[in-house]
Formats: sequence, C-alpha cells, structure tokens
Amino acid sequence: DTTAEDLKAAFEEFGDVMDCFLPVDYDGNARGFGFIQMSDEDSLKAIEGMNGVEFDGRTLNVNKSLPKGQRPAAAAPKETKLYVGNLSWGTEEGALRELFGEYGSVIDCYIPTDRETGQHRGFAFVTMGPDDALRAADETDGYELDGRILRVNEAQPKGQRNNYNSYNDGGNYDGDDAWDSSEDDSWGNDSY
Repeated sequence: DTTAEDLKAAFEEFGDVMDCFLPVDYDGNARGFGFIQMSDEDSLKAIEGMNGVEFDGRTLNVNKSLPKGQRPAAAAPKETKLYVGNLSWGTEEGALRELFGEYGSVIDCYIPTDRETGQHRGFAFVTMGPDDALRAADETDGYELDGRILRVNEAQPKGQRNNYNSYNDGGNYDGDDAWDSSEDDSWGNDSY
C-alpha cells in the first residue's frame, strides 16, 4: 500500500511538494488516487515525468486536478480501458496480459479482488492503446479462456454502464430481487 510519504518522495524529484493527500473510504482503505500540490512550473514537470510511470505495481495517471464537475478539454484518447468479464476464478493476470498482448501493448491489467476473501471477483480491466483495444475487444469477445467464454467491451464509468444483461426491457423489473408492483395496476384488483 502506497503511503503519502512514498508518493511525496516520488514527486519531490520534480520540485517542492507543498501538500500530499491520499483519500480513504469509511473503513480507512485507500481509494486508489491522490492529490499532490506543487507550483505550476513544477507540476508540469511532474505530469510530464510521472504520467504513465509504474509506481508500487500500478501505472500512474497523472494530470492537473480540476474543480469537481469540470472536465478537461476533450482530446483524442491515448488509452482505452476494456472490461473483461466472465473470468474463471483460476485466471491469473499473466494469462490476461499474454492474451491481450497478442493485439498490442498492455498498459495496465487489473483484476479486482474481494476485500474479505482475497478471491478475485470474476472480471478484470485491461488498458491498451485505442486501436489495439478495439481490435482486442473484437477478437477476444467470445474467446474461451480457462474454460470460460470471455465478455469483452470498452469499460464504462460507473453510472454510465449499459446493462445489457438486465431484465429492464420496459417491464417493471428494476434489477432488485423483487418485482416492483408499484406500477402494476392488476395488483389487488381481483375482479372475478
């Protein structure tokens, strides 16, 4: 686990670090990102020098922090994150890197794990260049790996995902465990 001191030391190579903050969740677990405060000139050097660098086993994505809700000017994406679903519990990161490496350079490969059991959750994210990712998604969607048929598509930010497997086809099912009867006019209107 990366500490604020580790991160600060890495960025001090590019200038004076005025502040370093690593947000945590309610349980005190790191949320996977941080904020470094530097002078404008030093921060540009740090962005140039640290973006894309591997640090504590992860590839850093370093950019200027913007106010909440504000987005940077759109530029052509330099990388595309793929969602890889329906993984076998036995699938390892090396097997994914090898498979996707056939289609181009794998920038990052991440298999989320359950915090309590340490078991991976049956899906992964693979980051590649846009053209390589498009070809890899086309070629590996439906591919059998470790006895399972992979589902591969471009990862979508939380809240913007298309629920292709949901039963929400215009009916009253909202994805919960029970039928939503609030819109069902027939409920309680048993006329014989």
